Amino acid sequence: MSKEAKTDWKDSNWYIGITSLWGEFSKHKIGVLGIVILLLYTGMAITAPALATHDPSPTNKVAPSFLAPSWMSVFDPTGVITQQIIPDPSWDEDPQVTVEGPQQSQFSYDHGDSGSSVGESHLNLTWNYLAGEGLNFTKDPEGQLPDCESFIYATQSFNWTYNSLPSDVNISLSFATTLTGDFQGREEGGLMFRVYMWLIDSSGNWRRIYQSNPPYSQDVISRRVDLNYFDIAAGWGGMIERDGSQEDPDDILTIAVGIAPTARFEYFLGSEPWRDYNGSVTVTITNLEMVPYGDYYGILGTTDKGADAWSQLVYGSRISLTIGILATALSTIVGVVVGMTAGYFGGKTDEILMRIVDFLLVIPGLPLMMVLAAFLGQAQETIIVVIAVLGWTGTSRLIRSQVMAEKNKAYVESARAIGASDTYIIYRHILPNVTPILFADITLGVVGAILSESGLAFLGLTDPNQPSWGRMLADAQSSGGFSAGAWWVVVFPGMMITILSLAFTFVGHTLDQVLNPRLRER
Repeated sequence: MSKEAKTDWKDSNWYIGITSLWGEFSKHKIGVLGIVILLLYTGMAITAPALATHDPSPTNKVAPSFLAPSWMSVFDPTGVITQQIIPDPSWDEDPQVTVEGPQQSQFSYDHGDSGSSVGESHLNLTWNYLAGEGLNFTKDPEGQLPDCESFIYATQSFNWTYNSLPSDVNISLSFATTLTGDFQGREEGGLMFRVYMWLIDSSGNWRRIYQSNPPYSQDVISRRVDLNYFDIAAGWGGMIERDGSQEDPDDILTIAVGIAPTARFEYFLGSEPWRDYNGSVTVTITNLEMVPYGDYYGILGTTDKGADAWSQLVYGSRISLTIGILATALSTIVGVVVGMTAGYFGGKTDEILMRIVDFLLVIPGLPLMMVLAAFLGQAQETIIVVIAVLGWTGTSRLIRSQVMAEKNKAYVESARAIGASDTYIIYRHILPNVTPILFADITLGVVGAILSESGLAFLGLTDPNQPSWGRMLADAQSSGGFSAGAWWVVVFPGMMITILSLAFTFVGHTLDQVLNPRLRER
């Protein structure tokens, strides 16, 4: 850009107007504070997918209901924070795999096969049986180990840092099963083995928490295991210190996943054990996760349905800003058109339009919005229209009064004298002169739209699958969250609505002081 072009650009009216407006606006600290808050909210809305830790749907349960925020655990030394304690392991690294029993040569493993259809991060546990090799079966008196003395398993260990039991534990295992030879070709092939999961404490005690049953699939399937009280007590109980001592020597707990032949193998072979049976079983483990639940969860805890409150709060900024801005924009357009038409033409046109405005002003706003929302539906677009239907009346009256003051001025008479049309005069001459006072009205209108959306959501008239601050308050109220002590599901959504409304109010008040000549003279 040449120096002359840059000078012309800076000398343009719009540039001078904006810089002059900002120069005056920046002198008001409360207005600058409002701009900063609005920028923070806008950034939150834009980056919501990155900030949210879970699916924000109100029905997406990630933990028990009404768990307190994790940071509150600083006041509770024994409180358990709900978290994914065994993240999905990367099987590309050397896994901890063990083979037990006398027939160890029948078992093998490999990992990270880039040519596999399940991806690179996986672990293959294989049992390969050839006719005549034989197997040793024994009955574990406690029923925790497999029927066969020989089996293979992989382990993942973690350190339990709390001195109390988790209230619940969920374990997710995803695996695919590949059968070859007689295991695939014979009807009883899927009964000859099982996939197991165990908890192993540091004292060496095994607790079986899962065993598979056919049918099996070459596609990856997921199994979610909810541990019962006895499983939790057996796995975690030895690590809890009581009276200055604990059963297990350390606080390490291990989860093991393995494959083992079953005694049915020998049963199905009948009177000729280990005859001509040949084949292999490969279990491909792709995912292993463990989530112990306690009294605390996440950044802002959980809602009445066990959803992540933080994710809903973040995505709620999108709903409030979108509905507030679009509804205000739509109502402003309608209000400006009606106000300018009524104020400029006057007479019967003004009388008819103003009686319509008076009629809408007499009707209580919230009940009418409730009726419209109930009949038109709960979609976000519908809520925007419903709020806009009742939001333009004040703007139309404001614009009408300003147009009536402007239409008899000399510059309008001059435009009429040279033959300018009414439409040209209204939108080319009068509108720019009434726009400054419109800015303050728009910012305050956004506040009303946000509060209206929150009110409709609180009354259950918006989409229940959309995470909004009003919906969070409604869910908390209907489920007795505050009376149950779950203050976080009430305080934080309320604070977000209040602060955002104050930010728009600060900006609108400052714009009114800057653009209104009477206030500026004071």
